[in-house]
Amino acid sequence: MNKTHQVLVYWSEEKLNRLPISGQYITVARFREDEALWPSEAWSVVLQIQGNARSQPCKAEARFLSPNAPEERFRSGVQFELIEGNRTTAIVHVV
Repeated sequence: MNKTHQVLVYWSEEKLNRLPISGQYITVARFREDEALWPSEAWSVVLQIQGNARSQPCKAEARFLSPNAPEERFRSGVQFELIEGNRTTAIVHVV
């Protein structure tokens, strides 16, 4: 299992209305480093929600789904998007 990282999640209004209160959320992440290759190359991220998922910001632990993912993308201060289809569901800040 990959290392987890503390993050703050700012859900889109649309996604906020469809979230469960707690649990896990898995989707594709778009990091700045991926812009040129998006969407042909992307990394899936797993969020383990801490507390109420509908709080803004929501606290969570993030990790990559793949064991071969670039862990350095989770350095403190990084911001990335969570994507479902062609919609941004959240902006995530690594603490």
